[in-house]
Amino acid sequence: MKNKKTKLSISLSVLFIGFLICSSSLNTLSTKALLEEKYNHYNIDSFDRFTWKWNTTEIVSTESTGLSYSPSLATDSTGTVYIAWGDETNYAGAGTDRDIFFKRWDSSSSSWTTTEVVSTEAETAGGSFVPSLAVDSVGNIHVAWESVDVGGTLSDHKISYKRWDAFTQSWTTTELVSTESTDFSGFPSLAIDSAGNVHVAWDDLTNYAGNGTDLDIFYKRWNSSSSTWTTTEVVSTESTEHSNNPSLAIDTIGNVHIAWDDLTNYAGSGTDRDIFYRRWDSLTSSWTTIEVVSTESTSESAYPSLAIDSAGNMHIAWYDFTDYAGSGTDRDIFYRRWDSSSSSWTVTEVVSTESTGISWKPTLAIDSAGNTHVAWEDWTDYTGAGTDPDIFYKRWDSSSSSWTMTEVVSTESTGISYYPSLATDSAGNVQIAWEDWTDYAGAGLDQDIFYKILTGPPAAPELAFIVPNPTELTNVYLDWNNVLGVTTYYVYRSTSYIWSVEGLIPITTVSSSDYIDTLSSEGFYYYVVVAENFIGNSSRSNCQFIEVMFHDLKAPELALILPNPTDLTSISLVWDSVEGATEYYVYRSVSHIWHVEALTPIDTVVSNTYLDTLPSEGYYFYVIVASDGVRNSTHSNCEYVDYKLPSLNEFVIVSSLMLGAFVFLFVVSRIRKKNSKPN
Repeated sequence: MKNKKTKLSISLSVLFIGFLICSSSLNTLSTKALLEEKYNHYNIDSFDRFTWKWNTTEIVSTESTGLSYSPSLATDSTGTVYIAWGDETNYAGAGTDRDIFFKRWDSSSSSWTTTEVVSTEAETAGGSFVPSLAVDSVGNIHVAWESVDVGGTLSDHKISYKRWDAFTQSWTTTELVSTESTDFSGFPSLAIDSAGNVHVAWDDLTNYAGNGTDLDIFYKRWNSSSSTWTTTEVVSTESTEHSNNPSLAIDTIGNVHIAWDDLTNYAGSGTDRDIFYRRWDSLTSSWTTIEVVSTESTSESAYPSLAIDSAGNMHIAWYDFTDYAGSGTDRDIFYRRWDSSSSSWTVTEVVSTESTGISWKPTLAIDSAGNTHVAWEDWTDYTGAGTDPDIFYKRWDSSSSSWTMTEVVSTESTGISYYPSLATDSAGNVQIAWEDWTDYAGAGLDQDIFYKILTGPPAAPELAFIVPNPTELTNVYLDWNNVLGVTTYYVYRSTSYIWSVEGLIPITTVSSSDYIDTLSSEGFYYYVVVAENFIGNSSRSNCQFIEVMFHDLKAPELALILPNPTDLTSISLVWDSVEGATEYYVYRSVSHIWHVEALTPIDTVVSNTYLDTLPSEGYYFYVIVASDGVRNSTHSNCEYVDYKLPSLNEFVIVSSLMLGAFVFLFVVSRIRKKNSKPN
């Protein structure tokens, strides 16, 4: 009994040690693969942005023949770009007044859609201006704009709103937002929160809620659950002078942030314009006290652009006349950030440090990595841009905590370029649109909407698991995600794990995000995909594999050959149909067929029958092999036929019988004739 226990213990110990060795080997391989994949992922996220480039300028307003104004840009998680602008073209029956036009750049087709008219209703037929556009998480497109009734006056300006419903694939009817307003309403700013609620702020001359007859900042919200608008609220309650140009953004917890320029001497800010800020706190459901942002400014500060990053930090850029930090008395772009962790404002920074002329109308956006992007209109002759207004761009790099050098975006423009709108997508690409008077690519001498994107090498594709795996199919379906901005995908295949594509030749290049590969033999096959855009190539995708195991085709069953023996020169062969077979090889021999290796088929057929013509007497043996074009079955059972022509004796006997029959018939005939004669 003791010996049995000892043997059992030893056996268990051996098994356990074996398990540890196997686990160690597997873990080593897995760790290596994980490290390699982790390194590859790191390369994706750490593109050197100094290698990024702007693409060639594109014209968005290709259907427009009149003046095109005030673009507003937005992007969604798929990389689709949306743009709305004001346009005086009589397009699709829109009339000669200014209307709101809309277009999208489809990331799947890499092309712009046809222009659509948003302001189609009669109540906006007096003119539609300065759109503000946003896209929610389910793909609904929201647009607010300033509109005028037919025959209306300055006081008839109002705020209109429309939504493109992703479910119905159609635009809703235009709604009036500024329902409590009785005077001028203009310059809307629109944003969407995570629940799909629509928030709109604008400046308004209406003496509403005792705020006076000067311009004030009004605010309203459309509740997505009840599909109703809230009552208008006055944001600039502490202001006693004109409040203009609101910029609105929503953070991840639903706080509403609004900045604007204001002439009020509030908190010692002076009687010149300053940048004011207020927040609606989602926890207390109330507005905070107004704050002055431009505290270091001693001259006019105006036209703020506000954005919130994922950490809740608020970023504001504006133009300023203050000679601050040696910026001079001309207009410059200033910037400030409210730090959510310390609940305090940073010191004001000058963005347009390379500018020596007028810098105006900034637009600001934050990407997912926390980089701050600012674009503006600038009159500086910088890097050969000329003294006309051009679009300048700068980025605050979150990794280095410093501003990059200014870049000129409107490099193809020779006319006036102004009113930029900027957005970033989920891949960190920077989209920008602006008004431009350049006759570029046949745009004409009127004002058009130009567009550009700043991008780097694409992110590596994510190759999906290959299924079924293992497979006996000859066609293997590869599928990966559609990477933003990609023009070409390179597909690589190897019989071993692909750690690098260096030295490999792609088996194909495709523009779509899938491919069907055809394999002709069994084994393990490994795949990776590399994406390409106008900048360069991505790093390789994750490596996926498939095991191909071709199951042998069933051997056909050849039926008995009848009659056997036979004196017929043609014999019919019949066998059962084999599932998966596309053709059959027919073999014939004068001896029993044990294998077909050294034989050549007498014919190849697609049906399961064959008529063979025999050359001479003898024994003939047959087998059939099924094939699907790649795999062959083993040969069928072997059947034979004995073919022999009739012998001479057989011929004499048959002939004698035939002659006897003839003589018999002749004699009978003669007797009948004789008996039939009259006596």
